[in-house]
Amino acid sequence: MTVADGLAVTHTSTVTPDQIDHLGHMNVRYYAVNARAATRSFVGPGQVVDMYTRHHREQLLDAQLEVRSGILGDTPGMTRVYHELLNASTGDIASSFVHRVRTETGFTPDAADAPGSADLADLIELPAHGRPRSIDVDATMATPTLDELRALGLAMRAEREIDTDDTGGGDRVPSSMAPFLFWGGLPVDGIEQDFVHTGPEGQDIGWATMETRVVIERLPELGTRIQSFSATTSVADKTMQTSMWVFDLANGQLLASFEVVSVLFDIGARRAMSIPDDMREEQTTQLRPELGSS
Repeated sequence: MTVADGLAVTHTSTVTPDQIDHLGHMNVRYYAVNARAATRSFVGPGQVVDMYTRHHREQLLDAQLEVRSGILGDTPGMTRVYHELLNASTGDIASSFVHRVRTETGFTPDAADAPGSADLADLIELPAHGRPRSIDVDATMATPTLDELRALGLAMRAEREIDTDDTGGGDRVPSSMAPFLFWGGLPVDGIEQDFVHTGPEGQDIGWATMETRVVIERLPELGTRIQSFSATTSVADKTMQTSMWVFDLANGQLLASFEVVSVLFDIGARRAMSIPDDMREEQTTQLRPELGSS
């Protein structure tokens, strides 16, 4: 099905209770799950190596969702795809995505009739509402070395070994599980951070994700020993930006980089809020602007 703006409906879903997080809305993981399912349906086989997401509007329990997709560009071995996730009942855009997919040969308009392949006869322009706000999708992610991050004391999670929970039972971590390379395992200090904090007026507050970008260099195999690191790279009135990296400890190879912009969220009022002074001070003591993208 092709809609009026030239995008094709490539995936549909419903928000279920298991997808609701501590902030009372669909967790960011499931926005990405919808987009990755659309990429598989629309483009066919291939490895997603660069995933940008911009969140527009929260989605609540029982929301009916659909993904609309188009091709931004195609070169031998790489296809660039745009998705937008909409609430099918209201027409509101929940999130937008830009995926770069590595393929063996790329796609051509002649492949339009092949199952699971996109029709590339008409490339689309990235719509204004799909353009990034704070993350540059064409920027080079900072790539500090393992030794540099260790010396700066920026370890986020403890060393761990990739197991079948990471791989989904296979021999290698799938791209859909790449974000868990950063967050999986135990905190380096053994203390899990609270997701919900108490605000200056006694209200429940927490960090909500606005934008993310994951760049994959290599997906690790079962048994690979890894560790992840993070640094706050900027702090504004209501938001902060963070860069993260995960390494293969056997050879010091960078496996993947992650960039996220988060907004402080008043859970009861359902709105963004200014960062309180004590939280701002904590973030600025860790500030490493030189480790942001350029």
